[in-house]
Amino acid sequence: MLRKMVEDGFLTGFSIGRDVSISHLLFADDSILFCDANPQHLMYIRLVLTFFEAVTGLRVNLSKSEMVPVGDVPNLRGLADIMGCHIGSLPMSYLGMPLGANFKSKTVWNSILEKMECKLAGWKSLYLSKGGRLTLLKSTLASLPTYYLSLFTIPISVANRIERIQRNFLWGSYGDGGTHHLVNWDVVCSPVNYGGLGVRKIALFNKALLGKWLWRFGIEESKLWRRVIATKYGVNSGGWSTKSYRGSHGCGLWRSINSGWVDFVAYVDFEVGIGDRIRFWIDRWCGERPLKDVFPDLYACASNRQATIHSILIRSASGSRSDWNVHFVRNFNDWEVEGVATFFELLHSHSSFREGGDGLRWRLKGNGIFDIRSFYSALRHTQPVTFPWKAIWGVHAPKRVSFFVWSAVWGRILTVDNLMRRGYQLAGWCCMCQRDGETINHLLIHCDKAVGLWSFVFQKFGITWVLSGCVLDLLFGWYNGLGKVQSKIWNMVPLCLLWTLWCERNNRTFENSERTDSQMQELFSNTLYDWAIAWGYSRCGSVISFLDSLHPSYISSSL
Repeated sequence: MLRKMVEDGFLTGFSIGRDVSISHLLFADDSILFCDANPQHLMYIRLVLTFFEAVTGLRVNLSKSEMVPVGDVPNLRGLADIMGCHIGSLPMSYLGMPLGANFKSKTVWNSILEKMECKLAGWKSLYLSKGGRLTLLKSTLASLPTYYLSLFTIPISVANRIERIQRNFLWGSYGDGGTHHLVNWDVVCSPVNYGGLGVRKIALFNKALLGKWLWRFGIEESKLWRRVIATKYGVNSGGWSTKSYRGSHGCGLWRSINSGWVDFVAYVDFEVGIGDRIRFWIDRWCGERPLKDVFPDLYACASNRQATIHSILIRSASGSRSDWNVHFVRNFNDWEVEGVATFFELLHSHSSFREGGDGLRWRLKGNGIFDIRSFYSALRHTQPVTFPWKAIWGVHAPKRVSFFVWSAVWGRILTVDNLMRRGYQLAGWCCMCQRDGETINHLLIHCDKAVGLWSFVFQKFGITWVLSGCVLDLLFGWYNGLGKVQSKIWNMVPLCLLWTLWCERNNRTFENSERTDSQMQELFSNTLYDWAIAWGYSRCGSVISFLDSLHPSYISSSL
């Protein structure tokens, strides 16, 4: 009905260029109507709503509606009385998004920051381990700004503030007092398989999310939002992206999104259909690089460097054969013929095209469809690091234990030597053996108490094992050391043992209480047994029978 009113000239929306006019937008049970500040137009809208109620039996609740003026509108109160609605103003919030606000302003992000502060206020009263904090950070804190990040370019200062909130929460220094940030934030934000915790960098995640709009702009030609953007800013050759707008007003939001085009298109291939949207020399459709980069000499001689594939490709009527009609400004010399032959061989090897129109293919995914995660990983440019991540995070152990072992592998747990590096004045001895200095590798591997506990483990498994010099090498050599089938409990052992040693060290340091060797073995055995039972790796009814079941002779007799 609204569309008919517009077609018959009773209503006018707002026009964008010559081809796009918008009178209304509908989303779920919400409607936005656009019209001039004309009482007669409002009467027509009331008439449409009355017809709608009569036909559907539904009632439009105008008391919950608002009339929002754009610019200076005289007699606004009288216009609102015609509709029987309230008067609103810009900026305002609609479906959780700010309308009419300066998206570059930091105040736009205040609601997100307030939500994060509210979450933290509730969590501060809880005693959370580092593993628990990591879980909440990745599941809740990191997801709160995602909605805004998918539409707006975040100011660097706001991104830094959000990351500071996340960083302080992870290390327990949010609010009252401070604590040590043990591992560099860039390491924390690295992928798990490269030694990080997989926390996302806000600015890069923002760019990856906005890349979704660049992808959609290229493939959703008929969508209204795309037509609005294309009409307002114009499109480049092929219509895959908009032109770079240099005006100072009214273009900031899309301009900020479109500024990521260079990073985005580096991971896009063009799939040839008709070929009228793909530039023969410039777009990457034939191999890893554009033809102008592969054959720069031929490109320099091309008669039309902006030619599309459609203008160069000659297809047979049946579509079974294709020939290339590439024109150059001069004939080639004898020494150039081989390069020309290679050029045409490459073209003929890429003469199988898709049905229909041209398209985009995302290089980072096998199915060719844009994926935010893969784009973020590409933007991250993480240097590969050899790290025993499976031995830490691929094992069924409490998150607080895995987090501790992860910190230990990076050499960042607060042993005496690390505390002294941070300016503390301490006696540099090991409280376990009371002989050597306390370092991470000494405490967890080489200390007499540690060696005794490791020997106890090897005895129970009935194997001979040479301990590594550091925790990193230990975990690399340990994981799946008994084969994939028999290693479920075996893989738990180093995490359980390292955690047992750390708990005993803290017990001696802060509680002035120590366990005997047999008590430490009992603590380790009980902990490992509890983990195995919790994950269904053992059905033994007691710790003693569980320890007996670890020996190969027990497994053989059971078989």
